[in-house]
Amino acid sequence: MKPVRLIFLAILFYFLSGCENVDVVETKIEYKEKIVVSSEITAGSIFSGVTFTRTLPIGEPYDINKAQISNALSYLRINYVKIIPLHYHSAGLYLPSDSLEVQPGDVYELFGNVEGKSVYAETIIPKRAAISNAVIETNYIHTSVTPLEGEAYGAKWLIYAPGSGDTVDAADQFFSIVEPPESNPTGPMAVRTSVIPDLYLSPAYLDRTYMEIYSFDKAYLKYYNSRGNQQVINNTFIQGGASVVWNVFGDDVIGLFIGMAKSKIKAN
Repeated sequence: MKPVRLIFLAILFYFLSGCENVDVVETKIEYKEKIVVSSEITAGSIFSGVTFTRTLPIGEPYDINKAQISNALSYLRINYVKIIPLHYHSAGLYLPSDSLEVQPGDVYELFGNVEGKSVYAETIIPKRAAISNAVIETNYIHTSVTPLEGEAYGAKWLIYAPGSGDTVDAADQFFSIVEPPESNPTGPMAVRTSVIPDLYLSPAYLDRTYMEIYSFDKAYLKYYNSRGNQQVINNTFIQGGASVVWNVFGDDVIGLFIGMAKSKIKAN
């Protein structure tokens, strides 16, 4: 046998015999801590505060005691004039000293500093949507909204307990978030709920079925459309990836600081 062939066979035997001992190299995703800001500012209600937390390493069970940030410096500026300092309350929540009623049309800005990192966000508080009726169509509810500039809309179904204002059940997600087309920005626009479970489609629930319309600062639409092909996300600030469009800005900062308004109407 020729020397060259012997060398080739020896090399081949070496690689084949070593295959059984090949180690699988695991690639670990590099973790980088993010500051997480969360605030839903609802027209006609008392301002519920801003939450400052931090992300935890992948695989680590969520623990608010580890995630909360208690040393942030932050304040609101309303309509570019009025300054409202925020103070730590508990579990990362920051509140003003006095109750603050949220007015539609107001502009809210958030300024913050967390361990040397800047935080900024701005949102406009929408008005309640102008709707005339809500119609049950097979297994969902739809209505027509007169849109306003800078707003986007969604809807959920609600089922009330008989003879009370208590909610028995409600949709946990939107069917969609919509904005008016550029071709007709002020014309009537269709909004609908997700599918109502069969249980609630019987006549016994007809008088207890309502539609809740959400008017959002348009920034919410960008978030909604970027959050993983509109998959259901039960916790906005734990799931989702880097491609999600947030409206809070700063160094290693994510989150939503969003204005909204809600209105309910009985479905027919």
